[in-house]
Amino acid sequence: MATNDLTEAEATGPVGYIALCLAHVRTGHAITELDTGLVMYVPPTQADVDNARHMAEVLARTA
Repeated sequence: MATNDLTEAEATGPVGYIALCLAHVRTGHAITELDTGLVMYVPPTQADVDNARHMAEVLARTA
C-alpha cells in the first residue's frame, strides 16, 4: 500500500528529493547526514510530499 501519492516523475526529481529530505529529518536524523550517502531510507508521508510540492513550486517561481 502506498504511503503517499508521489508520482514516478516526481520521485526522480526535486519533489522526490525534498520529500526524502523531509522524511529523513522528521524521523530524527540530522540534516548533515544527507551528505554522507548513508541516508536511511524512510518513505515520505503524504504530508512530506505535500510540503515538498509546495517548496518545489516556490523555489521554481523564485529561480
